[in-house]
Amino acid sequence: MALPEGFRWGATASSVSADGVAPTADWSTWERDGLAPRSGAGGGFTSDYADDLDLAARIGLTDVRVTVEWARIEPRPGVVDSGVVDHYREVLGAAREAGLEPWVTLHHTSLPGWFAEDERGFRDASSRTRFWARHVDRTAEQFDDLAAGWAPIEDPIGWALRGFLLGTRPPGRRDPERAREAIGGVVEAAFDAWRLLASGRQPVMAVLGMPSVVPVDAEARGEARLWESVLWDTWLRALGDGEFGLPWKATIDRPDLQGVVDVVGVVADHPVGIDRHGGFQPYPSDGRTDGSGFCPVPEELGFVLRRVHDALPDHDLVVAATGVGTTDDDWRDELLTATIDQVESAVSDGVPVTGLFHDSLVDGYEWTRGFDAPRGLVTRDRRLKESGRNLSQRITGHPPDASLS
Repeated sequence: MALPEGFRWGATASSVSADGVAPTADWSTWERDGLAPRSGAGGGFTSDYADDLDLAARIGLTDVRVTVEWARIEPRPGVVDSGVVDHYREVLGAAREAGLEPWVTLHHTSLPGWFAEDERGFRDASSRTRFWARHVDRTAEQFDDLAAGWAPIEDPIGWALRGFLLGTRPPGRRDPERAREAIGGVVEAAFDAWRLLASGRQPVMAVLGMPSVVPVDAEARGEARLWESVLWDTWLRALGDGEFGLPWKATIDRPDLQGVVDVVGVVADHPVGIDRHGGFQPYPSDGRTDGSGFCPVPEELGFVLRRVHDALPDHDLVVAATGVGTTDDDWRDELLTATIDQVESAVSDGVPVTGLFHDSLVDGYEWTRGFDAPRGLVTRDRRLKESGRNLSQRITGHPPDASLS
């Protein structure tokens, strides 16, 4: 393979997918209100983490992203559950024992209900300072000796759009003004976390959803330019030029953001079509959609990697999450093979891609789809799928042990 020595092969998942929802998380309210299927124990990672991490290492993975769920650690404001902290320390220790490098994610979609609902969440500057910054500092102290790296917020702008404009995640809003507040607030929260964690010894990864935005007709070009600016320029200008601005917010100098992250993590499984009213839809319109409702296109990743490298030539890149929600494992295998081919091609062209994390290792809970759009390389009964076997062989150069069947 045309990949650099020390290339990171990893797996990632949200806490809700892997463990099921925390009782005090905002997603728990959605489940109770019937807006989403019940997640139960998710993929069962809470009880099976040691075996799952050992399995990850045996198929050739080197790294794992673990989400430490804020709503479990701090179920009520100012109340830290020491038992949960101990559990996550055991999980990270088990990853180390298995020979894996554990990256800690602090926020992946779900939030404590008291923060998101009672304190206005990331939209409120005082809440970001009083609660989020405190959580980041505390997490760094609790897991500093075990974490190999930090990935503070998974796809910050994607979180804001789904919750406040598309209405597909809590709080289920379709309010452009609230969406603008949420985007600005969560971007500031990401900046805060990057700066706080950059003072430590571990590398910091920015995990950014950066899809191409394609107008579906001529009248949609203005909307496409607007969302390209939000989804792309926000990050590239901050990390590259030390400037922060949004289409509805004046640009300000932020030199503290240049060089604040060590790795730019890209999430780019599919382009997004947009219509003249700002509505998002699958692109291409005749493509095959997965459980997310969009069309996976491996070539999109190659395009995005090159584009980010052109804008940020001094940053190492990682594919922070890639995967497809489907029961068709042959399709997963086909897409994963093509995705790795795109990474190899980008590396051959001089793009410094240093790792790839698959979402996910084990089939888990997939938000509004429940368990009917699995993303794992391994089934919930811990059977290695053909896609997992083929990935293992590609990584290690030999078939996986027969005991993994």
